[in-house]
Amino acid sequence: MTALRTAVTRLRAFLEVVEAAISASAAVHSHHAPTMADLRRLGITPTPAAMAAMSRV
Repeated sequence: MTALRTAVTRLRAFLEVVEAAISASAAVHSHHAPTMADLRRLGITPTPAAMAAMSRV
């Protein structure tokens, strides 16, 4: 049972990362800045200056 629970937890974490990647990709594709939350889920720590620069484009 523990192995199943671990597998489900890892699968959920993987799906969260995939969701964040799709969301960030869609934002960039539609010429918008991705959200800070999506970038953080992908392991990217955006600085306020970087987010400001992306939102001006």
